[in-house]
Amino acid sequence: MKTLFDLREKQDVGLYETIQNLYDEPLKVVRLEEQSIKSCIGCWNCWLKTPGMCVMKDEMAESYVDYVNSDTAILLMDTAQGFLNHRAKAFLDRTIPHHHPYIELVDGECHHVERYENYPDMVFYYDNEGLTNREEQIIEDYLYRTAYHFKAKAYRLVGQGNLQLHALDSRSAKNHAVAFASTDSIEKLVIYNGSPRVSGSNSALILKRVVKALGDKVEIRDLKDRDRWQEWAESFKSEKHVMFFMPLYVHAMPSHVMGFIEKLEVSEGSISFFVQSGFPESSQSNYLEAYFEQLAVRLGRTYLGTAIKGGMEGLQMRPESAQENMIKPLVNTIENLVNEGKFNKTDIFQLAKPIRYGKGMQILFRLLSQRLLNYFWDQKLRGNGAYDKRFDRPYLSLIK
Repeated sequence: MKTLFDLREKQDVGLYETIQNLYDEPLKVVRLEEQSIKSCIGCWNCWLKTPGMCVMKDEMAESYVDYVNSDTAILLMDTAQGFLNHRAKAFLDRTIPHHHPYIELVDGECHHVERYENYPDMVFYYDNEGLTNREEQIIEDYLYRTAYHFKAKAYRLVGQGNLQLHALDSRSAKNHAVAFASTDSIEKLVIYNGSPRVSGSNSALILKRVVKALGDKVEIRDLKDRDRWQEWAESFKSEKHVMFFMPLYVHAMPSHVMGFIEKLEVSEGSISFFVQSGFPESSQSNYLEAYFEQLAVRLGRTYLGTAIKGGMEGLQMRPESAQENMIKPLVNTIENLVNEGKFNKTDIFQLAKPIRYGKGMQILFRLLSQRLLNYFWDQKLRGNGAYDKRFDRPYLSLIK
């Protein structure tokens, strides 16, 4: 089965027909409009309470059976601000139920173990109008990386009228194309918290320590407060210094963060980014860093840089003293930015370690860390009475 998921704002039946000409069998078309895909809230229920099943009750969840049972999934997407728009990002974020929380190493990087034996080829279509060549390449690289982690082959539909399938290949991230800049010491830094979790997020815990250290030199704004987006987007135009602080989410920003970014306009001032993730290696965040560099250029802002810190999974399970030791380097990095007007490059380099696991570290990880991580997930599953269902494949072969 081949399924076309149309995630765009405007429908184009003619495009469906053009794509259909590339395939011998009829395409099933699933159109997911704005209200059809709720943003992932990072609740982990699909991993720990109802393995393989999303807690959301929307058309996206209803379409899982089509995705899982297809040999090809064709995604028609819109772009915004030089990247995939929030609706396309929400679709990708919401695919996590199809994978386990368990971790395995692949080429020196952590990947989630597949829940299903087979996954559909991922075919992407987006209009390149308004994109720079570098932005277009960054999107391609991100889509390849996403499919790669989803155990799928990646293709892009290219061409005008006469569409052709173009296989996407592995490429190094195009980060470090824009140098870190500096400014005067920062009197007030507005930090947007991009965590999707309603409560108990690592981001909120870390930023609480930042406020304790810097007091009224920082203002934290929680992007889950969507009612204030328009107000904040307007104030962004006159804010001198802004930072986006977020967890890595399916290899980029959470979809609601992208939704807010879409509202921003060109303005003067500085912009910086801080990405923290559960994956220990910073290479996972380099493709997002590449986009943030170009976003700074697109918004006309001075790019102060992107800080990346991995290995934050399980932060809140640790004793308070261990939490402080994990959080302190992140707080120090933001303190330095505020007081000096720039990131300390030594801090940034240290935070980013390890970039990727070498052979020796891979052996140690498999012997120690991987077992501990998977034991952590098993304990959570047992606590929720879901351990016996951990390998469930709820959407397999449920086509009506």
